[in-house]
Amino acid sequence: MSVRTYTADVPSRTETVTLQVPPGATGVRVRFRYTGGNNWYWVIDGVRITQA
Repeated sequence: MSVRTYTADVPSRTETVTLQVPPGATGVRVRFRYTGGNNWYWVIDGVRITQA
């Protein structure tokens, strides 16, 4: 399931994403994928996963 997709430049900022836990879930896997041709600069930093 894709949670967030960007199709244009996005300025650096802090983001919070709330996910719904599927019934019966016992684990989680988080992936980040970059697809594109502009490799000048991109970053994923300070990822934190918490349970509300």
